[in-house]
Amino acid sequence: MRSMKHGPVMDMDARSSALGNGLSRKPAANRLYQTSTMAALLDAVYDGDTTLDELLHHGNFGLGTFNALDGEMIVTDGVVRQFRAEGLAAEVPGSLKTPFACVTYFEPEKTLTLDRPHSRESFEALVDQLVGNPNLFAAMRFTGQFERVDTRTVFCQCKPYPPMLEVVKKQPTFTLNSVTGTMIGFRTPGYMQGINVAGYHLHFLTEDQKKGGHVTEYRLVRGLLEVATMSDLEIKLPRTEQFAQANLSPEHLHDAIREAEGG
Repeated sequence: MRSMKHGPVMDMDARSSALGNGLSRKPAANRLYQTSTMAALLDAVYDGDTTLDELLHHGNFGLGTFNALDGEMIVTDGVVRQFRAEGLAAEVPGSLKTPFACVTYFEPEKTLTLDRPHSRESFEALVDQLVGNPNLFAAMRFTGQFERVDTRTVFCQCKPYPPMLEVVKKQPTFTLNSVTGTMIGFRTPGYMQGINVAGYHLHFLTEDQKKGGHVTEYRLVRGLLEVATMSDLEIKLPRTEQFAQANLSPEHLHDAIREAEGG
């Protein structure tokens, strides 16, 4: 199995800036940085003003999407990868922008080796128990073997952008059987629904770093679970015309996000 780097990674621009200011401290760990909101994405705000280079100043671990809803994003070890409609992973230039992403410098606070199969429900219950506090954000990473992982990606959209619920009706889906890889993501408290995705939001990358996407269902076999709680949150809201005109408090927001996320 591929070895994983668990410590925070600072990109070269950030490192140079810190040294230039006479600072050498490492970035704050387990501090969540988010661009825009899930409610905005639901209302077809698919263009943001944050580049991937800017995003990586705030974390080396996370997930999101790309401008024009051009596929799913996973950030591992400070590398951003894009899953497009065919479900294949590819590294992308730092000049690309994102309308929604969440990143952190992940430092596990608790680890647990799992040696028996778990369904999605039993795994999430286990993570909840390990994290403890239901009112804090949590980051998690599971590295190991899966009996099955169901993923989805989304097509790049053209203006005028359709609402997200229309987009996901046509999304490509994939089933990966007997696969080894890494599943990462965040657990968001229920009171933050609309700001983020309440509950679990997970993305998957195979061990060979070639396939994956947004996780909709899974059953794991064995591996290593790592978790950390997060009480510091920074949200950067876009200054775009799309965002200014978005309806961020629609009726049935909870049900719409669950449908959009495949939950």
